[in-house]
Amino acid sequence: MWERLLVGAIVAFVVFKITLITYRRRKYPEPHEDWTAVDLEALNFPSDFRWGTATAAHQVEGHLVNNWSEHEENKNLERSGAACDHWNRWKDDFQLLTDLGLSSYRFSIEWSRLEPTEGEWDEAALAVYSAMVDDLLHRGIRPVVTLHHFSHPQWWEAKGGFANSANLPEFVRYCERVFDALSERVDTWVTVNEPTVFSTMGYTLGMFPPGRRSLRTTIRVMRNLLLAHAAVYKALKQKLPTAKIGIAKNVTLFDPKNRWSPIDWPLARLLEWFWNGAWRGGIQKGRMFFKDVPEAKGSLDFIGLNYYTHVLVGPASVSLLKMKFPKRKHEVATEFGYPMYAEGLRRAVEFLTPLGVPIEVTENGVADANDTLRTEHLKRHLWVLSQAIQDGHDIRSYHHWSLMDNFEWAEGYSMRFGLHHVDFETQERTLRGSGEAYKRIVQNN
Repeated sequence: MWERLLVGAIVAFVVFKITLITYRRRKYPEPHEDWTAVDLEALNFPSDFRWGTATAAHQVEGHLVNNWSEHEENKNLERSGAACDHWNRWKDDFQLLTDLGLSSYRFSIEWSRLEPTEGEWDEAALAVYSAMVDDLLHRGIRPVVTLHHFSHPQWWEAKGGFANSANLPEFVRYCERVFDALSERVDTWVTVNEPTVFSTMGYTLGMFPPGRRSLRTTIRVMRNLLLAHAAVYKALKQKLPTAKIGIAKNVTLFDPKNRWSPIDWPLARLLEWFWNGAWRGGIQKGRMFFKDVPEAKGSLDFIGLNYYTHVLVGPASVSLLKMKFPKRKHEVATEFGYPMYAEGLRRAVEFLTPLGVPIEVTENGVADANDTLRTEHLKRHLWVLSQAIQDGHDIRSYHHWSLMDNFEWAEGYSMRFGLHHVDFETQERTLRGSGEAYKRIVQNN
């Protein structure tokens, strides 16, 4: 009953607001470029712009036991298993970064490695992460450390994870311990990766752990993630005020499938507010989903932007439970199903700009096993980014997702995002043509 009343109130409010906007609007705010007329080689980036790639521990390290491995078993999903065996091959993989000429690398710490059992800390595992940091710095590559990228210990999941606010101090203590070990050498930190994705996929669509479907719990988890980020931000800044601490926000755009529909417009705006706006309001105003979260206000030194696509919505086209995405006639569908929409990267940047902090593009890439689309995808997005920088937006870096093919969460190994192809039987890495293209772009800029 509570969920129905909440949804009804939100829908009624948004319908009223957006109906007014719909019929006043003359220019459709969904830009599309004529890419045949764009010189994709005309890029202009600052000399101190950082070029990088990104990975996540559960997707590459291999042989992990955590909430995700448990979910794979419970839902009979493809097992992550050895993944890329990165835990044993990280030195060779870091050479791939050097070969590409990169200056930044975003990776995540796996909490379940460091505290596999509650209260028992594995110093040897922490020493490996410390060695990774040293090696990156020796190569002249900035380490960007993510403290939570979808995975955490199963013992913590059993206690409710982020669904229970009483668990947040344990998450903060884990973050503090990692920070204490690495902060003298690591200056850029991401507290949480894609809080909205984690919440909705795990607690609304049920495709991520714990595989539940409850709007009420989803909202609670989203708010608790914001509180967790704020608590970690405060704790780490007290330890080292010069540390740069942010969050990686997936900005997915929602557009009406039918631009003249009085139903599609409010539905698109409602989803965009739920996915993006409520979170930004929490950071800007200290208020999220009609509740005060004053601790979160201003708790950013930078904002990480993960951008992939836009979603066209309407009563007959919303099939998110089946992960089916409609597209415009001229748009190209990616292997994941969503369209390639590079123009949306500018809109995502403009959405985050009011936060008043520098933007780091912490993820952007495409599933493309045959490597037929990735180079074009890369060039279009970088052209948009270059234009945004020239127009005055403070964008400091670009991290391509991903360095190599890896375990793509609920999709298993079917989706390949890597600049390097990975043969998961032999663990051989092979640079793709798109990787060569990225290397040339980095060299030229």
